[in-house]
Amino acid sequence: MQQDSEDKRLIRSASCNCGQLSVTCIGEPKRVSVCHCTACQKRTGSAFGVQVRFDAPNIDFAGQSRSYRRTADSGSEVCFHFCPDCGATLWFILDVAPKDVVIPMGNFADEHSLLAEQSNLRLPNPKISIYEERAQPWVILQGIDERHS
Repeated sequence: MQQDSEDKRLIRSASCNCGQLSVTCIGEPKRVSVCHCTACQKRTGSAFGVQVRFDAPNIDFAGQSRSYRRTADSGSEVCFHFCPDCGATLWFILDVAPKDVVIPMGNFADEHSLLAEQSNLRLPNPKISIYEERAQPWVILQGIDERHS
């Protein structure tokens, strides 16, 4: 795992529902985005997915995973890695960005860092929203800098 001296204190962990599979990320994410595609809606069981991207060298993986590949709406391939015990998707890799590891934001759910108002472990707000033409009509996101149909 790569790390800069300034990023040593920014160590975030994410895990599946049962805790068997986990990742440790060092530093700030490259990007935080919201996706409204129907595949993300199905994957999350919600109205959209929120993803956090990190450089692959800044990630350590622990536990056993299985993978599933599918073709994205863009036509590129996506490889999802999930826990074989609880079934939760912990990360995925886009063939168009193989040096990035994309982690669904909810996997970082840690009561201590989420509740601490001034915690430096809180993830940045999403700044990018994609597939907005597929968004549920009641979804209104604020603070988005880039919007894509």
